[in-house]
Amino acid sequence: MSNNTHGAEGQGCSRRLIVLEQREGVLKSTSVDLWHRMQMQCKGAGLSAVLLGPVDKENPSLQLSGPGVIHHACDERLRRYDPRLYRRIIGELFEEGGFSELLFADTALSRDLAPALSVRLGASLLSRCSALPEAGRCHRRLYSGAAEGTFVASSPRAIVTVSPSSILLQPATEFLPDILPLAVPAAAHDDLPSIVRQVVRREGMVDVAEAGVVVAGGRGMGSAEGFALLEELASLFGGAVGASRTVVDEGWRPHGEQIGQTGKSIAPRLYIACGISGAVQHLSGISGAGTVVAINRDSHAPIFEVADFGLVGDVGEVLPEFVAALKEFLKMQ
Repeated sequence: MSNNTHGAEGQGCSRRLIVLEQREGVLKSTSVDLWHRMQMQCKGAGLSAVLLGPVDKENPSLQLSGPGVIHHACDERLRRYDPRLYRRIIGELFEEGGFSELLFADTALSRDLAPALSVRLGASLLSRCSALPEAGRCHRRLYSGAAEGTFVASSPRAIVTVSPSSILLQPATEFLPDILPLAVPAAAHDDLPSIVRQVVRREGMVDVAEAGVVVAGGRGMGSAEGFALLEELASLFGGAVGASRTVVDEGWRPHGEQIGQTGKSIAPRLYIACGISGAVQHLSGISGAGTVVAINRDSHAPIFEVADFGLVGDVGEVLPEFVAALKEFLKMQ
């Protein structure tokens, strides 16, 4: 179904192309949220999006509401991210469709793909916007949220990555997007590189960038073994375990769990920081979080300056009691 009753604002929205990201056949919640946030901004104007790779659900519109068109290349060879092929397909669709703005959710994939497409398309790159761009302007939190800067595209084309939000939107609408098949160039099939190594997170673990609750640890956890408590706490919440850069550098946790400027930007509804001092680089990665809880034995740790709730104490003593109390609470529900 489609909705053609839109004005000047809708015309501007029609020139935007959203990149929807899937991981192992699952549409990422950050992309779903970006689509719905755009629906709210465009007020009923039809949106355009591109999705590369098969998704487990037969029709991706089952997760997306609102009018628009999704160009879907349902090719098994696109299930895993390939920068050269993704660059080519998205770039050609962008140019052939006459779009002027390309939007991504800010993820590890977009941080690699958006700059490359910026060069290919001769487009300005506006990264890590804290809100949807308006009139070619992007607002970004700076200095761990202490300030906000405004950036303006210097060319007619712009590529924008938008930081995740802790408030997931689901617009109330009767419309669903249309799904249009997108062909993969035949010559591109032979251009696929060999996979040198595939890194897969442990089965049953939630992606830290997708989770509604994140329990993260820093050097204050003492060792890799200390993260067993965080894994238990995260499982009780149905959330994910995260880590600071120092922890990843020590080899205690995998890089996929790293939060911060050189890791992932997250926006969970609840973020629990355990033994994390709160360096500026780490705080920049949690600026979109809803409620922040900090546990640290140093009462002067910077993390307490951004925390909604803080507890001064040794994580080795606090966490076992916290886990036991949460288990008791859950039994009563």
